[in-house]
Amino acid sequence: MANTNPPRLSIGLPVYNGERFLRFTLDSILGQTYRDFELIISDNASTDSTMLICQDYATRDSRVRYYRNLENIGAAENFNRVFSLARGKYFKWAAADDLISPTFLENCIAVLDQDPGVILSYSKVNRIDSSGELGGTYDYPMRVCDPAPHIRFSDLILINHFCVAVFGVVRRKILAETPLIAKYVGSDRVLLAELGLRGRLHEIPEYLFHRRDHPQASGRMFNVYNRLAWFDPSKRKSINLVYWKVGLEYLRSVNRVGLSWPEKIRCYQVAARWFFRRRKDLLEDIKATVIQLAPVSRNIANYAKRLLR
Repeated sequence: MANTNPPRLSIGLPVYNGERFLRFTLDSILGQTYRDFELIISDNASTDSTMLICQDYATRDSRVRYYRNLENIGAAENFNRVFSLARGKYFKWAAADDLISPTFLENCIAVLDQDPGVILSYSKVNRIDSSGELGGTYDYPMRVCDPAPHIRFSDLILINHFCVAVFGVVRRKILAETPLIAKYVGSDRVLLAELGLRGRLHEIPEYLFHRRDHPQASGRMFNVYNRLAWFDPSKRKSINLVYWKVGLEYLRSVNRVGLSWPEKIRCYQVAARWFFRRRKDLLEDIKATVIQLAPVSRNIANYAKRLLR
């Protein structure tokens, strides 16, 4: 019989060809001291042994719900699919290669239970390699728990950080009010900034999250202008103005969240500072687009010459 009582926490794990590290990740999730959760896995039409691994764990642990896409729908849509299947009060995304310490969930949920003003809780993060050996930390002193939205927004967009907090535990109701992971490069960064506009974030001062850095990680396999197809395969040949898109979405986030006008103006001023600081990247966007359009321009010119002749 199906369990009619939803768990307090839903964990969504989107995966594509994750056989190398998947068992380690699943063991770290299922071995948590906090146990009232469901683990939703969405397999993006993997061609390796990912399906067999997931089916094995689903057979052995009733908390695991395994789904498989008939075709690769892209990372963005797969991330959002696991969220759409979630039933818990709280939600957490999980990557198929990262690890969490046994008390990660327990500590994050304790923060959310004790402070209704905190909408996302995460821990300090260290870096591990392919073998699981420690190789450093990701330390970003950001004022994400400040009561002023523009202060939180400022640090989240002006400090150059990895978006590790997006893998924390968040209130599902709040996350549902956002665009989630959209189909453009940097949408995770924009999502985190919007969450900072909507409420306070809390960083647990312990290294309970272990981000795996390895050659097959998406961030290493694709440069910033080639990653769009990873988010959405249908946009493989689309124009990719990475930084212009992120900047405009920052502005849309400020407009979307119900802030007071004085606070909204402060946030727009922060966004203006971002555009100024990223002026070189914005110029590179234009250069990359011109290079991408150059073959098309040559084809049009050649066609025009033939018509004239």
